[in-house]
Amino acid sequence: MQNPFSAIQGVSSLNQASQMNSLNAPSSVGSVGSISTSLPSISAPSESDAKSFSNLLGDALGSVNSTMQASQTATNNLLNGRLENLHDLTIAGAKSEVMLHLTTQIASKLCSSATTLFQMQL
Repeated sequence: MQNPFSAIQGVSSLNQASQMNSLNAPSSVGSVGSISTSLPSISAPSESDAKSFSNLLGDALGSVNSTMQASQTATNNLLNGRLENLHDLTIAGAKSEVMLHLTTQIASKLCSSATTLFQMQL
């Protein structure tokens, strides 16, 4: 009985490949030289690093706050009948929702990290 599927050109069949591997396989593997890695020295964070991280967090929270205020303003304009474009309200609401969700997730991860660090044995 013949195989109804033809072989793909350039690809040998499984039996041919296994026969070739058994014929050409090396009997032993040569030794691998020693691998040395040097780890960079870890130093305590500097005061400027702490200030830059503090500025980064402050700027991020300021951005979240301004986005939420823009959403609140758009909602107030809708309630007062001064909103010209409903699409802007939807976008502002979605932005503030996503940013608030991301902020709460980051805060949760930071709290979890701090708890893990406090529980570490020295």
